[in-house]
Amino acid sequence: MQFSIIYSVDVPAEVDIDDFAPPQVDELWDQTEDDSCYEYSYLEGRWEEGSHRKWCAILDREQFDAFVERCGLIAEDVETMGSLGAPGFGFGWAPAISFNGDDPDAIQNAYVTPLIETERELGEREWDRVREAVLSVYG
Repeated sequence: MQFSIIYSVDVPAEVDIDDFAPPQVDELWDQTEDDSCYEYSYLEGRWEEGSHRKWCAILDREQFDAFVERCGLIAEDVETMGSLGAPGFGFGWAPAISFNGDDPDAIQNAYVTPLIETERELGEREWDRVREAVLSVYG
């Protein structure tokens, strides 16, 4: 199984954003946003001059497990609107599972879409089963 991922992280000014970069960031990931997209200056104080990155990738199971562990992410049991432009889906919409980190020095989120090898399109019922399986492993 593979996973399509859009991962974003924001950190305050004194924190090195590279501490929250995914493993093998230069080899496996495409960076799509940088500090010019930072949106948390309204938080003031240490967050005023922070840093932002967004990366996208398609990872196999081993790479995905290393990513989740390295970045300290946990799957959330929340409904999402899905992701737009997820790797492997072009500019289209894809269902997604939200993963968040709980480090006080970062605002982290990953939208993850498991890529299921099947000849037919998954319906809502099949997607719910996939989602529940991911939550049982990573939640």
